[in-house]
Amino acid sequence: MLSKVKNFVRALRVWTYQTANEIDLELLKRSVELQERQLSPIDKHVFLNGLINKRGLFHSSYENWRVRRCNKLLEIYGVNYFKGKKILELGAGHGDIGAFFAELGANVLCLDGRIQNVNFASLKHRKLPNIRFEQFNLEQDFSGFGRFDLIINFGLIYHLRNVESHLKCCFSVADDMVLETVVCDSTDPEKIFFCAGNQEMDEEALEGTGSRPSPFYMERIARENKFDVVRFFTSDLNSGQENPTEYQFRYDWEHKNDDSYSAHFAGPDLRRFWRFKKANAAS
Repeated sequence: MLSKVKNFVRALRVWTYQTANEIDLELLKRSVELQERQLSPIDKHVFLNGLINKRGLFHSSYENWRVRRCNKLLEIYGVNYFKGKKILELGAGHGDIGAFFAELGANVLCLDGRIQNVNFASLKHRKLPNIRFEQFNLEQDFSGFGRFDLIINFGLIYHLRNVESHLKCCFSVADDMVLETVVCDSTDPEKIFFCAGNQEMDEEALEGTGSRPSPFYMERIARENKFDVVRFFTSDLNSGQENPTEYQFRYDWEHKNDDSYSAHFAGPDLRRFWRFKKANAAS
């Protein structure tokens, strides 16, 4: 009997969550006509893309995830840190994170491998004078873009094959980097898996092969390059709820050492978040 009650309560929560989403969608639909009357042609194009497209970088799960990661950066650095700083965002997608910090006064360069993402981000954030978007394959050496005060490396590593060379390039152009990625559940500092990515998706592996390094693999490379490691494996980063009881992106999981990279072969992505800072570098 108790199990039936628990199942009913769980189903009720899911139904309530879905119903709320349906109501939100109806309200959104009603606002479309009003919005279209007030928008410029470019803003209308951006708005309608977000309304029509539901996959990849347009998926609603990115909104909550982005807010939580931006909150974490504000917690680490504070609001006033970013004014005048030179920031490089790698795998920037639609550039919303970079644009957030540009509005706080940073000078931001956003690199992404897909021209459709670069074009969309350039249109969406065209009114910000201190942010720039360029297409670049991040499997390659990007040190030609110069040095930066901070690198934001979110959601990129697991879409790359050449992880070690990519990290070394990051460490060569900045003394400070925040990074989060999907990882495999292993404490082996040499463990990394390679896996196929969907090249047709706007946020997956550009060259068709991604990777799932262990967290200790990432930390080993950082330390070998004389960078200190600060972990943020905290529940406040968990995000991307598909329903009230499950997160799509999970950061506060415990190791089982079973080599999985999605909630022990089922469920949300296993992710980690770090700050890598050059040893003895000024704060």
